[in-house]
Amino acid sequence: MDTHTTKLVVISLLLLLVISDHTRLMIQVHSYVPFCAYTYDYFSYCLDFLTGYHYKPGKKCCVHIVKLNIIAKHKKENPRLLCNCVEMMTRGYTPPILADKIQQLPLLCNTHLSFPISSSMDCST
Repeated sequence: MDTHTTKLVVISLLLLLVISDHTRLMIQVHSYVPFCAYTYDYFSYCLDFLTGYHYKPGKKCCVHIVKLNIIAKHKKENPRLLCNCVEMMTRGYTPPILADKIQQLPLLCNTHLSFPISSSMDCST
């Protein structure tokens, strides 16, 4: 999926949220917009690795994971917000994110993940 198509998918998902639950979204949009913008810009560099197209994450992926970790540590609620953005970004993404690649990402980037991501994406915890 190219960058333009991925942007359209993210925008479409956000529009679906508006239509399905306007009140809840109005509360969340204030929190999600900056995080989802960062998430789209930063996390998208890792998708080729996480979906199995590449055998290791690229340098840009690792650099941007460090940036997302900094954002996650800035406020207590940020890890959950970033997780929700990743969930919106990757829901229905084809090919799907592979669980073993998620586990390899911190090791191969020589860092850790300060926000939860998984192949099933449950950000409620």
